[in-house]
Amino acid sequence: LQAIGPAVGMNDALLRPADATPVPRVMPSYEQCQPYPAPYEASAGSALDASASALQPHRRQYLSVAMAGLSVLTMGGLCFGFDSLYPVLYATGAFSGACTDAERGTCSSRPSSLQREKCCAAQESIFVALASASLFAADGVFVVYGELTDRCGARLCMTVAAVLLWAGLILLCAAASLQSDELWAAGLPLLGIAGPGVFMAVLSFGEAYPSLEPVITPLTASMFDGSANVFLLWKLAFFAGAPLSAVATGWLLLTMAIGSVTWWLLPSPAQNRLARTSLSLRQSRSTRQEQRLIAASAAGALSPAVIEGRVAALPLQWYSDGASLAQLFLRTDTVLLLVFMAMANLNQSFYMTTFQDQMLDLLPHEQATSLVQTFDVVFPSLSMLTTPVAIALCSACADREHLYMAAVTALTCLFGTLQLFPYASTQLAAALAFGPARTLQWACYFHFFATPARYPPDKMGRMVGYSNLFIALLGDGPPYLLTAFIRYALFPTTVAARYIAVHVGLQIVISALAVALPLHLAHARSLRRQALLASSYRAAASARHTFYDD
Repeated sequence: LQAIGPAVGMNDALLRPADATPVPRVMPSYEQCQPYPAPYEASAGSALDASASALQPHRRQYLSVAMAGLSVLTMGGLCFGFDSLYPVLYATGAFSGACTDAERGTCSSRPSSLQREKCCAAQESIFVALASASLFAADGVFVVYGELTDRCGARLCMTVAAVLLWAGLILLCAAASLQSDELWAAGLPLLGIAGPGVFMAVLSFGEAYPSLEPVITPLTASMFDGSANVFLLWKLAFFAGAPLSAVATGWLLLTMAIGSVTWWLLPSPAQNRLARTSLSLRQSRSTRQEQRLIAASAAGALSPAVIEGRVAALPLQWYSDGASLAQLFLRTDTVLLLVFMAMANLNQSFYMTTFQDQMLDLLPHEQATSLVQTFDVVFPSLSMLTTPVAIALCSACADREHLYMAAVTALTCLFGTLQLFPYASTQLAAALAFGPARTLQWACYFHFFATPARYPPDKMGRMVGYSNLFIALLGDGPPYLLTAFIRYALFPTTVAARYIAVHVGLQIVISALAVALPLHLAHARSLRRQALLASSYRAAASARHTFYDD
């Protein structure tokens, strides 16, 4: 007691017998100022870490990473490739019943080279509505899968998503065979509903293997966009002579095999709970490190130079224990991120769903056709090639969110600016920038929510789910309304001018948010460091006054 009493604030008189000589006051060391015994904390953390690592051998970890990317690539974001499927649907005559008899007669007499284009505006509107509904489902249904993952585990989430996806593919097989518009309308949205469940399930690999989270999250995000290649492959196979029903059946069998292996690798509910407990314990260590620093400063155990060094190296935690979902969502950083993502997603969804028609209105027919074919290839391809960049950025700036968000907002603004100019060169540059900008944006967005210092691990699924619902409401529903404005508005007077007007209005809002988000993150980080430094200095000054008074 005489050795550690001063560290816990016990008076010398309480530590010695009445007839004993006074014990000189000894300044405690930094380690003695811990609010909890270090050996207990280390042993508890080591036990959890050992249990978590013992769940899976290293080779299984790397196989899990590979299957996470492969499952999202083949099943996750098929709806993002609907633009590639439009020529196939036009060629098969899907939804041509919405056209008038005269329009159908004109379409049937067209040469084969023009069969891949729309028959009438009503047919195009149905396709845009289906694409918008599927994209809305892909973002909005995240909330269901987030609740399911947090409460029931990744395996059940994967099961539900896989069953929905396979049902959708079966409906597409039947629609291609029976030429049924109703089956097309039922099957396509199911693909959008199922994909996010696959994505949310494989994100749990990042909880099971925290050291691989900066790899898993960007990889799955890039594969989510890269899965737009699926319908491009369908289109190539169809126009090469393969029946569309056979192509859909082959993809159904492939996804069944990949989904089954991924389900087997996913952590069980018990393993999920253990992994989240380990992450929570690691994060609670950061809080206790702040407490130790202030306690050591109050005890006079640290010099000002040492205090500054420890504050600069100290990991920050941005929420208090027991914070509710409402409190997390109402934080300024969360609000800015969600509004930026919603507006950027609105611009990108409108761009994807109307790209072919937009290019035909802005550019000569030959240039537009060539650019559409180029976009179908470069969008998913460059999205996947951006994966190493996203992984490197998230790994290098893991706890410096303002840096990777600055890169995201800069690339997003570059894409938005390029698409404002109605020239073939700038539209090609925008098409090339679209995939990397979108992939990096979503990779850093999911990494932001997966950071234990920002949000509690046991609430990550619901944070992502409700956030994506918000993004879906603001970002995926309006493209249909914007398309109606493009077709029927009286001002500006031309369709091309109306496209540019829509993009200009969206880009102004996106640019303002692109400046505000990284600046706020950097400013909040600086204020937090300054507040912690001030607390430590005040504690050290109080300790010096107490020492001199004694």
